[in-house]
Amino acid sequence: MTRVGPITVADVTYEADVALDFDETRASYTVHMPMEGRLESRHRGQKLTSTPTLASLYLPDGDIAVTRWPGGSRHLAVKIDRVAVDRAVEGLVNGPVDSPIAFNASLPLNSDAAQNWVRLLLTVHRQLADPESMLRHPAVSIPLAESLIHGLMLVTDHPYREALAAPVNPARPAAVRDAMDIIEAGPHLPLTTARLATQCHVSVRTLQEGFQRHLGMSPMAYVREVRLRRAHRDLRSADPGHTTVAAIAHRWGFTHLGRFAAAHKTKFGKTPLQALHAAR
Repeated sequence: MTRVGPITVADVTYEADVALDFDETRASYTVHMPMEGRLESRHRGQKLTSTPTLASLYLPDGDIAVTRWPGGSRHLAVKIDRVAVDRAVEGLVNGPVDSPIAFNASLPLNSDAAQNWVRLLLTVHRQLADPESMLRHPAVSIPLAESLIHGLMLVTDHPYREALAAPVNPARPAAVRDAMDIIEAGPHLPLTTARLATQCHVSVRTLQEGFQRHLGMSPMAYVREVRLRRAHRDLRSADPGHTTVAAIAHRWGFTHLGRFAAAHKTKFGKTPLQALHAAR
């Protein structure tokens, strides 16, 4: 079992057939995805069958009974805190939402978007199994958790699908400037698009549209741009005898050194190592 922010992922296999009852109040939405085998369950009076191509999504309220979990089958269970999901949707639609959100109980996994979401989830799960993984750093884990929640909203059926697909009003340039100021003042912080939008008093989608229109990039791409500049500054001023490229890259939230080196060379014309050894 691993956890990234409000998301908990468990990779579970029982050796024998089991049946389970959950009648307590839960504080999370749960997605159940068999990787091998199947699962038969009942939720809010509805019979559900989960397979590798069809996941089941359980709401925080209502009973859950696993009527048959075949022995030897491997299942991935994902729990996402109810408050985190509700707030993410409120930010996306720029308004209050009914809670719990009435997700469709069946989630087909055969679309490209759903497959991409599952692959991202599995990658995060594997990385977090390493206690030294940089995904545990808040600057990385918080935006990543937000992306997983937003991805779930895009691959599931729920009452807000049309609102997410509707055109958004252009962001005021003032909101974009305010967000840029926040990013420049604290690029080391665990910034997310949702947090920036809240601080700038606009919706997530409105802020995204404003950044794309005025800067040609997303808010998080601008965060990475600022962090890259700060990393370059630190490389130029550091003593190569007392620090490393990896240490500076990790300080600014760059977990993949190869991509960091490529981005740095594209931006500044030198590799990070060359910048570190340049005259200070």
